[in-house]
Amino acid sequence: MRQFAALWLLFASAGLAQAADEPASTPVTEPKPHWSGLPIWGVEAQARGYDIPLPFGIGVTGFSAEQPVDIHDLQLGRNGEPPVSVSNILQIDRVQTTQQNVSVKFDVLVLPFLSVYGIAGRTQGTTKGLIQVPATPVFGILEPRQLQLDAAFDGPTFGAGLTVQGGKRVGQSHDLMAIVVADWNRTRTDLEFQNDALVADTKPQADVFSARLGLHGKVGESMAGALWIGGMHQKIQQVVSGSIANTNLQFSVVQSPAKPWNTLLGGLLELGGGGSYVLVEGGLGARKSVLVSAVYRF
Repeated sequence: MRQFAALWLLFASAGLAQAADEPASTPVTEPKPHWSGLPIWGVEAQARGYDIPLPFGIGVTGFSAEQPVDIHDLQLGRNGEPPVSVSNILQIDRVQTTQQNVSVKFDVLVLPFLSVYGIAGRTQGTTKGLIQVPATPVFGILEPRQLQLDAAFDGPTFGAGLTVQGGKRVGQSHDLMAIVVADWNRTRTDLEFQNDALVADTKPQADVFSARLGLHGKVGESMAGALWIGGMHQKIQQVVSGSIANTNLQFSVVQSPAKPWNTLLGGLLELGGGGSYVLVEGGLGARKSVLVSAVYRF
């Protein structure tokens, strides 16, 4: 229900070390360390011809996604009674989740090729599906019927992660660089539901790994940009509770993404020096998503 790698991508110039294969045509001034002393070995890397962004970044990210999920267990309760598993008698035709997230991210470039970051935000969304229910007298269902699974959720999200990145010049025109980025993060969301009495502790965790390969180059005198393609893998399993519309039944569902992998396409535009940027990325496949982010570096 949550897919937050995205959410917190430190891509391209956000910590990207770019190697210069040939000496610059103009004189290079002696590199000076940042007041923080970060990144470690940053001055040495610059002296060898690497372009290092400013070490601190703060950004705002908006994220929206939709994806199908697999149901591992479904429990039903009646009139607030403790739920019991009914997965062996119910047929769940389809379940779809949506989510929207707004977050703030703070990252630090520790090494020329390594960034670490923290995330804080808020997530909301829905889980919807169609359940085929046979006659089940214990729940007061005397004939087969279709039930709409419909739960809304909302809550704060916290997490942390790290990004490894690098680049190599592949062309002199526009200072073209091939770039590669690998990102991992773990997040937790303290969810609240329309009916959360059935679940005492609903704090799903997500481990997300993503990798991207692309090109970075100058767009103008003071701007640069990047385009990339990549993939994302999510390891998420969580419990959702709620009520079934137009019945006296409550439910508790254990679910995880139906398709852990999806494809990513994105790009960014750097604004001025230092590595500040705006970013847009889309997810394709069973999980469809849109991410927009703006990061200021100092």
